[in-house]
Amino acid sequence: MRHVLFMAFLLLVPLGAMAQTLYVARTDDGYLNMRAGPGTRFDVIRRLSPGDRVDVEETLGKWYNIRLSSGERGWVSGNYLERGEKRAGNVLFVKQTSDGYLNFRAGPGTSHRILRRVYPGDRLVPLRTQGDWIAVRHATGAEGWVHGAYVSR
Repeated sequence: MRHVLFMAFLLLVPLGAMAQTLYVARTDDGYLNMRAGPGTRFDVIRRLSPGDRVDVEETLGKWYNIRLSSGERGWVSGNYLERGEKRAGNVLFVKQTSDGYLNFRAGPGTSHRILRRVYPGDRLVPLRTQGDWIAVRHATGAEGWVHGAYVSR
């Protein structure tokens, strides 16, 4: 009987919010620290760039437990996240790659200089195409080229 009551309780009580997709907002530092726990006393796991896509799993005050498209999890301050509706227009996302990143180049081809790395889930605004290459603007404002095979809508 106890099991039946427990199961009924689980069906009636929500177990938490569904994951919500948000994006890293621009910051004065140019990045957002993702931490091992909900607070500044926890170690920084990695830095997120403006425009990076995150899925919120839970909240604890102003701290958000997030999951990246790579599956990596951590905590960030919710003060630096925003909804995607604020960003209208055509958007591309970097796909998962075997290297874990995509080269962001100065021109359309592998012979061009690498300007930076972009990561799975990063948002890119397409500007123009040349063959299989797409000129894009990263959320940081940087403009460069990526191969079209490694991005999706």
